[in-house]
Amino acid sequence: MAAGSFEVSGSPHLLTGTIAADVYELGGVAPTNIIRIDETWKVSIDWELIGSLKSMVCGTWCLHLHLESIGKGEELDLFEGNREVHIKLDPCGNGKYHYDFKVPAGTVQPEHCSTPYKLVTTLTYLNECGRPGPMAGFVEGQILQFYDPGTTTP
Repeated sequence: MAAGSFEVSGSPHLLTGTIAADVYELGGVAPTNIIRIDETWKVSIDWELIGSLKSMVCGTWCLHLHLESIGKGEELDLFEGNREVHIKLDPCGNGKYHYDFKVPAGTVQPEHCSTPYKLVTTLTYLNECGRPGPMAGFVEGQILQFYDPGTTTP
């Protein structure tokens, strides 16, 4: 699993965190960096709050996937359906969180001879009032290539 960066403003002794993510092609090879456009794929994300203040933090996590084209190509911000992914914090839990961000088959199309993309997974925090708070993290993922295996076009 690729490790990322996580920051909490203030004292890192009282509250800090970690984040990591990997890409899997559902029904294909796992983990992967070359994905068939006719198969669903996912980013498996694990993050954790660590420290004595973790039980005092309420609010919502906000997850995003970003694909930055390498060369000519469209930049993509991915959502599940038409919405951002929001996950409630569990202040009474162990501080560990997991989410499988599924991307349906056909979301990314191979253009310009199968443009490669750099994946970045981002995590931000919204407090109970819905305002951004002092926590954020990201994982700079691998380069992904999407290709048509010849079964989607005549």
